Parts: sequence; C-alpha cells; structure tokens
Amino acid sequence: MHDEFEAEQEGVRRSTLFGWPLLLALSGCLALILAAAFAPTLLPRLDLGAMVLSGIGAGLAWWLLVLLAGSRTRQWLVVGIALVALPATGALAGFGAGRIYVARSAEDGRTFAELDIAADGKPSVPGAAANRGTASAAYLAAIREADADLSAYADAMGKFNLGVLSSPYLLQQAPQVLSDCPSISSLEQVAQDQSKRARGRIARLIEAVDGSELPADAKPGARAIVAAGDEDAMLANRIEIIRASRAQCELLARRTWHNAAGYFGFSNGGDRAQFGATTRRLLEAAGEIEALQRAAKDQRTAGREQVREALMR
Repeated sequence: MHDEFEAEQEGVRRSTLFGWPLLLALSGCLALILAAAFAPTLLPRLDLGAMVLSGIGAGLAWWLLVLLAGSRTRQWLVVGIALVALPATGALAGFGAGRIYVARSAEDGRTFAELDIAADGKPSVPGAAANRGTASAAYLAAIREADADLSAYADAMGKFNLGVLSSPYLLQQAPQVLSDCPSISSLEQVAQDQSKRARGRIARLIEAVDGSELPADAKPGARAIVAAGDEDAMLANRIEIIRASRAQCELLARRTWHNAAGYFGFSNGGDRAQFGATTRRLLEAAGEIEALQRAAKDQRTAGREQVREALMR
C-alpha cells in the first residue's frame, strides 16, 4: 500500500513538469520579450549595458517564482533550465530594447541631419518629422509657429503700406500712410511680443532636445540648430526699421518733396539731408538683416553637420 502511494505521488510530481513551473518559465520568457517591445515607449532611455543588466535582473527575479513552484513539486529539471533560460532571455530582451532605443534616436536625429536650410537661413523639415521623436515633433511645431508669426508681422507691416515711402510715384498714388505716421510705432509692440514668443520657443526646444532620445553626441548639434539666430539683434533691427520708417513718414508728410524723375526731390536742404539720413538707416538695417540671416544659416549648417557626423559613428 505504501509503495503504491509513493508511486502515485511520484506520478503527480512528474506530471507537474507540464504544470506551474513550466508555465511560469514560459510566461516569464514571454513577459520579458513583451517588455523589450514596450520599454522604449514607456521608460526613459538607459545605456545598452544597463538595459542588458536590467533584463538579466528581471529574468532572475522571475526565476525565483519558478524556483518556488518547482521546489514544492521537485521539478528540478525545469528549475535548472529556467535558471539559464530566463536570465538569457532577459539579456536578449534588454539588448533588443537597447537597439530599439538606438533606432528611435537615429530616426529622431534624421530630422536635424536632413534639415533643409534656405538661402535666408530659414529651416524647414518634412511633416513626417512629427512622428520621428520628441525633438523632431517639437522642432516642427516651433517652425510652424515661427512661420505664423512671420506671416502675422508681414501682415501688420502691410497694413501701413510702408513700401510707398521709397517711391514718389507710389506715394502719389497711395498717400494715405502720411495721414497717421505716429501709428507706425504700434509695430514695436508686435515686434516685442513676437520676440518674447521666439525666446520661449527656443527655451522649450533646447529643453526638448536635452530630454529627447537623441544620441548624446548629436545633441550639441541639434541645440545649435534650434537656438540659431540672435533674437536680441533681430528685435533691435526691427525696432530700428520701424522708427526709421516713422521718421521718414513724418518727413514726407510735410509735403516738401516732389517727384524728380522717379526720385524724391526736396527744395529744402534740411529736409533733403534728413531724408538721406533716414534712407541710410533703412538700408543699413536691411544689410544687418542679411548679416543676421547669414549667421543663423551658418550656425544651422554647422549644427546639421555635427548631427550627421554623430549619426554616422
């Protein structure tokens, strides 16, 4: 009777080879594989070594559950195999997650490596950048905001029709601007508000780049791209253009000028000198804009090359 009981118990123990210990081991392997797929989305990036060690640690933690179940049923074969399989699966899962991180960071970096820079230094990225990573999405949104501000500023300038101040013929056709020259100064507030928004955008972009999954050696180049341009100098330039335009408007509003073969002629020497001075101010401001645009273009170009070199390593 005793022998029969022992045989029955041994059969039960053997049957559990396909029970809880094996089920826990297999579910552990599956959980580690799924973790490798979802970890890059849910968790902050770690270096590859840390990812592999984390995977091994997770595998060993799961093996303790297998050990607990296997020791109760004496399924030491399953416990022994799981001791090798689970940490190995964890290591592979950690390595796979690390590779996913690398692939995602490279995809994010493509936006900056493939940046299109116009002759005036204006950057552009494809709409697909919104799905390449956090830094790419933030940069695309910032470019669109900057374009909207630029369009709004052009519209504000256009309402005053300041272009007619450079041609006596055009001014004769549309002299309305001369009726309210002081209102031109309202453009200064528009310029200041947009400059404040631009500084905020740059600060947010730098934060987005620093917190992104971009490779560490690509981040300096990306920061150079998003921070390109001297916002203080650009604001000062806009203010100078606005003030010089108002001064020119107020001078022409005196009606001491005439159309001298397509040029402004003045019978008053003082007005002629003042008109020449305001014209020089506007020309110098226009030249400074070109210099600022070239500097921004050079900075973005250098940053783009830095990102390209980092991604090729």
